[in-house]
Amino acid sequence: MSADALPARDESTLFGHPRGLFLLFMVEMWERFSYYGMRGLLVLYLTTPLTGMAVLPEGQVAGFNPGRGWAESDGSMLYGWYTGLAYLLPLFGGIIADRMIGTHRSMIVGGLLIAVGHVVLGISGMGALETSSAGLSVFMAGLALIVIGTGHFKPSVSVMVGQLYPENDKRRDGAFSIFYMGINVGAFICAFTCGTLGELVGWHWGFGSAAVGMILGLLCYVWGRPRYLSTVGLARDESRAERTAPMFLAIGAGLSVLFGLAYHFGALAIFTAIMTPAVTTIGGIGILGLSVWFVMSQPQSERGPVTSIFLFMLFNAIFWMAFEQAGSSVNLFTDRHTDRDLGGFIVPTTWFQSLNPAFVILLSPLFGWMWTALSKRGMNPSQPAKIGIALLLVGLGYILMTIAGRVTAIDGAKAGMMLVFGMYFVHTIGELFISPTGLSYVSKVAPKQFMSLLMGIWFISSFIANLGGGWVAAQVERVEKGEFTLPWSFGGQADFFFLFVVSSVGLGVLVLAATPWLKKLSAGRDN
Repeated sequence: MSADALPARDESTLFGHPRGLFLLFMVEMWERFSYYGMRGLLVLYLTTPLTGMAVLPEGQVAGFNPGRGWAESDGSMLYGWYTGLAYLLPLFGGIIADRMIGTHRSMIVGGLLIAVGHVVLGISGMGALETSSAGLSVFMAGLALIVIGTGHFKPSVSVMVGQLYPENDKRRDGAFSIFYMGINVGAFICAFTCGTLGELVGWHWGFGSAAVGMILGLLCYVWGRPRYLSTVGLARDESRAERTAPMFLAIGAGLSVLFGLAYHFGALAIFTAIMTPAVTTIGGIGILGLSVWFVMSQPQSERGPVTSIFLFMLFNAIFWMAFEQAGSSVNLFTDRHTDRDLGGFIVPTTWFQSLNPAFVILLSPLFGWMWTALSKRGMNPSQPAKIGIALLLVGLGYILMTIAGRVTAIDGAKAGMMLVFGMYFVHTIGELFISPTGLSYVSKVAPKQFMSLLMGIWFISSFIANLGGGWVAAQVERVEKGEFTLPWSFGGQADFFFLFVVSSVGLGVLVLAATPWLKKLSAGRDN
């Protein structure tokens, strides 16, 4: 549809913001509902025995809901690739949206691919496909559809939020705070639907319910766009975009089929075994080399600020590598080594995934008030200080998991739920120190002509963090069995979790000590 055919945008506001913001809030909420619903189930589904297993309130073991019987290490590796690519592909999706089809059509393409991907996941668990190799190949194709769809969707909806406001509109920061709430509302509610259905009824029911979330988001968007967005998100060349957008649906479908076939014939297993450590190592070295080259190519006045951005990318990656264990190693520990009996009711494992978004929703207003109050008094911590504190907090959270792991290893008992609960609480406080402030720092410090490039590069740190985090999580069993020797010995998975205490706290202390120097690098732009 051309821009001339659309009605004028409704310019009325809600809570001081364009109503289109709340439409995009709803769309993002349902997309995150589907993504986090899948994220919480993935490792559990892959590593549940082929016979199925569930612990009933009375303590009996009932056989139902068969999984795929993968080793925990293999499940964690696939989880790392899945979450990592979900952060890498938006770089390419953003380029396609900007240069070819616009954010509006890119979001539609992404949403459709995500919805179809979840339907495919649901089909992969029906009938004979539930336990067959063909069904698992179908499952892999569905995963590929979701990742490709996320690549189109994720950058587009965020850009559209910014497009609602004039360049210097002071409401913009508040708009992204509201939008961030949508992400966490979706992440909070998914566990009680996708997670419960997946664990207690059947994995494919959980996957299918995630499709319902994405479809609801798209329906909201199609209904509300003519009323509240009008021309926002249209491409520069609408006639070309209208012809080109369906091509990306076909490309996404074709690539997902190829991915499923590659898995079915064994090519994917060889590729991931070789490429996971290679991509993490070579990617890290490559980024380091390119970072040095890019810094040295800048004028003298820009080298300090650009250097600070690349250093903060490194710190950001290490934080998220520890934080994202929530969906892999911590998720499996919660499922198998945590006492989830609450007065006779066994709390589903996936429900713990809702703790982090719940804490974000509760604590975000408090943090918003705190930053404002500290700024008025000239006491707002600098960006490097916030990063250092975040790293300390994620490390401190793993002290609780170290205690939980030691209880299991030494006493032979299951760990208490409050230890896992406490870890999520401490980690969420760390997230609120580092997550909302990173991209804001880039936008203030980066050279204007390289703003978009450095914003895109920032997301590569999340790709490396998730992929590396999956590889690290795959080492749990080796550490537990003593095949991977560490300088300390607490027993069992306590040794594994203490690795994050040492790395995160150590780096956090280093960052805080270097804060005066890191502040100077920004050349006073971080204000």
